[in-house]
Amino acid sequence: MPTVEVRGLTKVYGSGETAVTALDGVDLAVDPGEFVAVMGPSGCGKSTLLNLIGGLDRPTSGTVSIDGVDISTMSDDDLTELRRRRIGFVFQLF
Repeated sequence: MPTVEVRGLTKVYGSGETAVTALDGVDLAVDPGEFVAVMGPSGCGKSTLLNLIGGLDRPTSGTVSIDGVDISTMSDDDLTELRRRRIGFVFQLF
């Protein structure tokens, strides 16, 4: 079972004519012990993807699962607990 699994992940900011689609139907599986690099040009959705996987933001559609548990529908309190115990971020700003 993948440690991280993303299926059909879509994130749209705004609505109507001003809507911006940051992610559109992304699928990703990361197995235990696997290292993954997320690379791409500025504005391609890298930070959005990491924020969704880390439970810092909610997808417009699709699912994010951590160890088989769909975090897309978790309460804010449950997400806080998940981040506290299972997820770490290293922020790199230039």
